[in-house]
Amino acid sequence: MEYVCRVGTPTGEVVERSFRAPDERALRAELDQQGLYLLSIRRSLGLGQLRFRRRRVNPSLLLMFAQELAALLKAGLPLFQSLDIMLERQRDPLFRQSLASVRGKVKSGVALSDAFRQEGDLYPPMLAASLVAGERAGNLDVVLRRFASHLRLNRALRKKAVSASVYPIVLLTVMTALVVILLVVVIPKFQGFYEGLNVSLPLPTRMLMALADAIQRDLIWIVLGLLVLTAAVVYRARRERSGVAIDRLLLRLPYFGRLMRMYATSQLTRTLATLLAGGLPLLNALEVAAQSIGNRAMALAVGGATGRIREGASLTSALEATRMLEALPLEMVKVGEQTGALGEMLNAVAEFYDEELDTSIATALSLVEPVLLVVMAVIVAGMLLAFYLPMFQAISAIQTR
Repeated sequence: MEYVCRVGTPTGEVVERSFRAPDERALRAELDQQGLYLLSIRRSLGLGQLRFRRRRVNPSLLLMFAQELAALLKAGLPLFQSLDIMLERQRDPLFRQSLASVRGKVKSGVALSDAFRQEGDLYPPMLAASLVAGERAGNLDVVLRRFASHLRLNRALRKKAVSASVYPIVLLTVMTALVVILLVVVIPKFQGFYEGLNVSLPLPTRMLMALADAIQRDLIWIVLGLLVLTAAVVYRARRERSGVAIDRLLLRLPYFGRLMRMYATSQLTRTLATLLAGGLPLLNALEVAAQSIGNRAMALAVGGATGRIREGASLTSALEATRMLEALPLEMVKVGEQTGALGEMLNAVAEFYDEELDTSIATALSLVEPVLLVVMAVIVAGMLLAFYLPMFQAISAIQTR
């Protein structure tokens, strides 16, 4: 929840600032920790409350922050002074506001990991978990560098997936735009010409003309309906129960479902390996790693595996019980547990699946691109054929006379 508060600072200033907190009680406790005096409070009802996307700090900014903070700490600067420097350099409004809040909490005695955790969904859960491990071991700079490396690898993998999908999306967009132009602009101009032919129009032409008339007559309502439908689908997909069902269905898609499973497994194993290398206990590391998985159905299943580990089960048996991972990663995790090299084996799984994803995506694109071109050609050719069928009939009628 977002609140707008007028607060008094320890220096005597009165300022109005926005704060995020689960409820007013938590907000008042946070203000007390920062040494601020609450004068008035109201709930923010701006457009930010209607956003379909949650507010998050840009991963690129977070990557730079982790690298620079690690460098400052390694150089021997105290944590609070390092945060001051980072705050002065930060230009992004959202990140700057959150970083000021974190600095205030640290100044009042809150641990850095707790300060970031209290910022809610602005940061990935892995950041606070990594900082906990660094605070326990006294090597914050090391865990920050490891966290930055994790972000860098994830961003590289995401860029590959996005770049691979650009060409099919462009083809679909061009095909849709071409069909709409034909239906809205070109076909209506043929109507008068067809009337002058004095021939009965064939069924494909009549169907195309009726579709063009309907689109031209109700174009605004069709666009509004599509926008409302898209908004409803997005809102429905963001709900936890619906999102889990949708993601579970996506995992069952032929071929592409396996690609999604491979990507989710890569996310899980890389995050888990990073947290374990930072010194976090297995149970806590698995809880955080489950939250890093993009597929909500798999995240829910892996998160439920922590209960089996609490009961004494091994990581291999707990993950196997989820029925979400393939045999290969389970075998490698089992070897890692038996040899005491779990972190190395988890990294090996992530690297293997990254390479597999590259190959599989390239193969999928080599099949998808020609299929889209053929579909595009068939649709356009079918529409053109429907245009010219009445003329062919008219010419045939003239020749028979």
